[in-house]
Amino acid sequence: MSKEVWIIGVDPPCPRCDLTRQRVERISKAMCVPLDIRHMIYSDLKAQAFAKSVGKETGTAKHVAVKAGINMDWDHVHAVVKNPPSRPEDFDKIVGIARQWSPEMDEAIRPCQEKADSVGILMTPILVVDRHVKHHGSVPSLAQLQVWLT
Repeated sequence: MSKEVWIIGVDPPCPRCDLTRQRVERISKAMCVPLDIRHMIYSDLKAQAFAKSVGKETGTAKHVAVKAGINMDWDHVHAVVKNPPSRPEDFDKIVGIARQWSPEMDEAIRPCQEKADSVGILMTPILVVDRHVKHHGSVPSLAQLQVWLT
């Protein structure tokens, strides 16, 4: 029986959401783990209904910043996206927009990730496995994804 995996993000995908998707798909293929992978936009009714069922709502870092009153330096965040200072460990296997992700990108929006739960938001990218939220707000590590998906 395959696991049901939802990757909830933005459209078009941001580097963080796209990298999460690529890693999940690559792990599924490499480890011959049958996964029923579904991609959803955080504003989809199904994503919103799921979040509500766990007492939250879906949103992005910007939604968290507004709700939590965090004064973010979005120019810095966008600069990190355009010119990533470092590359992830699996950079050679990444394609498309996900190649713009770097650990510094997640670090730049860490204040939002740290406040997301307290303001009731599942922050993108959101990873749900068999209807359980495994991670949200940053790109999960390859090692952690392997544990959750196998």
